[in-house]
Amino acid sequence: MASPIITLTTDLGYKDFYVPSAKGVIWKTMPDANIVDITHQIKPFRLDEASFILRGCFEDFPPGTVHIISIDASRGSDTRFIAAKAKGHFFICHNNGIITLVVDEEDIEAVVELPATLEDLIFPLKKIFAPAALLMAETGNLSKLGKTMPDYVRKANMRPLIEESIIRGTVIYIDNIGNAIVNIDKSSFERVAKGRNFKISYNRNEFFDKIHSHYNEVQDGERVCLFSTNGLLEIAINKGSCTSLLGIKTGHLILVEFE
Repeated sequence: MASPIITLTTDLGYKDFYVPSAKGVIWKTMPDANIVDITHQIKPFRLDEASFILRGCFEDFPPGTVHIISIDASRGSDTRFIAAKAKGHFFICHNNGIITLVVDEEDIEAVVELPATLEDLIFPLKKIFAPAALLMAETGNLSKLGKTMPDYVRKANMRPLIEESIIRGTVIYIDNIGNAIVNIDKSSFERVAKGRNFKISYNRNEFFDKIHSHYNEVQDGERVCLFSTNGLLEIAINKGSCTSLLGIKTGHLILVEFE
């Protein structure tokens, strides 16, 4: 029987004891657990950044994988915690809407509330999420963790505004290299384009009129626009950073106009 896989996505970084402590709790009970660090370098409290990264990779893990997401902006005494099942995977996180940013709501099969005390709120990754992940990995039964929670928080993914000849998109993520990911997917782009010429503007007088297949279609240091591996529009500098060289940041407006 394969070792259970538990992934971790947090904004806690690698400097402190928090993440190793949670891992120790898991390994103490389940020494054969396969713990995978997706990332601990999310900017503090950034649900959008965390959900983008996890959404892009969780389905590459085997069904039955347990994903812990420890990121929350509220940190109040009324904080609640949930476990959910979706697309054959299990998710353990704060009740802050991030589950609906990682997985489309129609794909969520069930959500339960995890019991918690005031003492648990100080270190939920260790006190709540790690024990819940252990139980989930052992039983695969969501009902063992808590009671069904129909009123869990929902959040809507930021979507582009699509008209007959215009798409208004937004930069939703800047990766480690400095490439800007836009919330315009390839299928929507092609559906509106219908083979027409286009202009992709990222500044008042700067635009693309071509989408490339890969970075090396342009010289080192030149601008490039392409669809990334996750199917979203990407603006980049070949072997450079579009954040520093083009001034593009998260939230930046990207306007696509078709002839």
